Amino acid sequence: MNESDFISILQQYGWKCRADEVGVCVCFFDINEKVVAVIPTIGKRVDHFRVSLMPSISSVDFSSCVAFIAGEEIAYEPIFSLNESPEKLSSLLVEDVLRLSEKAITWADTQSLEDGLVAYRNLPTNAKGAMPLRHLAALAVAGDVARLVYYRKSFEQGDRLGFVPYITSEMLDRAIELAKQYQT
Repeated sequence: MNESDFISILQQYGWKCRADEVGVCVCFFDINEKVVAVIPTIGKRVDHFRVSLMPSISSVDFSSCVAFIAGEEIAYEPIFSLNESPEKLSSLLVEDVLRLSEKAITWADTQSLEDGLVAYRNLPTNAKGAMPLRHLAALAVAGDVARLVYYRKSFEQGDRLGFVPYITSEMLDRAIELAKQYQT
């Protein structure tokens, strides 16, 4: 079995698969308000297969907020990821694909999206990589206008609060706009 066969089996069981912006196949499965994403990876060795799915979860709402704040087309932005070592299998059968799929779904179903959003909201402003954008989106989803306005005013005064260079005043403006919509 190769990755194409693996992906076909996932699709037969309700996963929606597509290539991401760099050509990697990502498969999605909806569970209530959660979206589970997996990246099927199969390594064929002389006497075994090394298989992983690298599951993550998010929500359509959070991913949409990230895209809006970034001002870019972003279809999926993870809230949680599970970094497991690949499984070593002597053979790779349909039953293995279904078991790995069910394992990813079960893991995702036990995760709290709110716990992940709280973790993003609690990040320091000097976080690296994609984390600052996720931080802003989590604050927006929580309706935390006050903190976002504080960030914006600090930017106006020349204090970037340690944010990475790609975070702009315009992003903060969009985050504030979203946060106002989420305020309760």
